[in-house]
Amino acid sequence: MTKKLFWFAGLMGAFVFAAHADTSAQKEKMASVQYLVGTWNCEHTVGKFSGTYTTTFAPVLGNLWLKEIYDFPASQRSGTVDPARQAECLMSWDPRRQYWVRFFAMSNGDWFAIRMNETGSGWNWKYVSFSKDRKPETPEADATFTKRSDTEYTIDGPTYPSAGARVTEHHVCKKL
Repeated sequence: MTKKLFWFAGLMGAFVFAAHADTSAQKEKMASVQYLVGTWNCEHTVGKFSGTYTTTFAPVLGNLWLKEIYDFPASQRSGTVDPARQAECLMSWDPRRQYWVRFFAMSNGDWFAIRMNETGSGWNWKYVSFSKDRKPETPEADATFTKRSDTEYTIDGPTYPSAGARVTEHHVCKKL
């Protein structure tokens, strides 16, 4: 009985140590993106459409996640008015899988799950699906986030069909 208790205690200690190591790695990665915390003014173009929006980042859930809130004002394109929209994202480092994750939900019902791989100056994003009927992932990135400085970043992509043409999103964001 003593051997079993000793073995169980050792096993539990290993789990606690592994969980602590994962949390330490996650905290270290989260510290590297604290420059994002605050409010950003962004300009974007998608095909012939262009507009502005704001986004705000804040640490949440024990500082192990960043919450991002988007505010898109009402806009007009091709004679139709798009109502104002909001979005919320949660982003963090996954120490078990060794990549960043981002979960994105919008006030119009759209949602995205994103896997982010580090580059020298940001991330390559890959939109992932929980659906069986989605085409297999391609090896190339769907979008690229590039840190230009602690007060500016860009996002290029994704590319998709819109109104009969293929368009690519381009975003430039500057910290207030």
